[in-house]
Amino acid sequence: MRRPKSRLGGNVELFTHVNLLVAHGRNLDIVTQAEASRPFRHIRDDLWKASYASYAAELVDRFTEERMESRPVFDLLLQMLTFLDGLPLRAQPGEIRERPGDAATAARVELATRNFELKLMAALGYAPELGQCVECRARLAPADNSFSAASGGVLCDGCGAIQPNARSISVNAIKALRLFSQEPFGVFERLRIPVDVALEVHGVLRAHVNYILERQLRTSEFLDRLKADHSREVRLAQVG
Repeated sequence: MRRPKSRLGGNVELFTHVNLLVAHGRNLDIVTQAEASRPFRHIRDDLWKASYASYAAELVDRFTEERMESRPVFDLLLQMLTFLDGLPLRAQPGEIRERPGDAATAARVELATRNFELKLMAALGYAPELGQCVECRARLAPADNSFSAASGGVLCDGCGAIQPNARSISVNAIKALRLFSQEPFGVFERLRIPVDVALEVHGVLRAHVNYILERQLRTSEFLDRLKADHSREVRLAQVG
């Protein structure tokens, strides 16, 4: 068996929190020392965890510039990885029937992802406006309003009616978005959000992220396929 040529290789694996010593070069920087602080091994051993962790990492990569330093963003990503690492294993490909607690765990991960998305955008100045109408600046009435990714947030009933790409958004969805944006990461653990509201929040944030980045992330497309395939396998197993 051939030995790895670099002594740094074991410390710079995927989903590993590493302390690096970097020498600045003229064109490229050189990693001279690496010490693994936390490897997050349970993420690497679970396809579901790895998929959500990859999404979080891609989101940070797309929303930040090269060589940009932001301790709040770094700490937020560590919090997300720590949360995922501590979750129980989900069913893997080939394990058709869901394990006990899978549905509850999946719901927690989805809410954690929404919390992460909004905290990241808030830290970088991309969060949607949720306190007042983005067009007329009027205070939002406690009723169903509209959301427009192109406008950058929530619209009052009047402004939403004349925006062709605006989508309806409920009071509960707006409240959830505000909490995710304003409260520390982890607020999702204290919330009990109905499935329909969670799906509404997901759709709003997906539209907002895609509009800002002018693309859909590859990892979000993969997650969509993964969830669809798993749901289909479970339904077939239940019928059989």
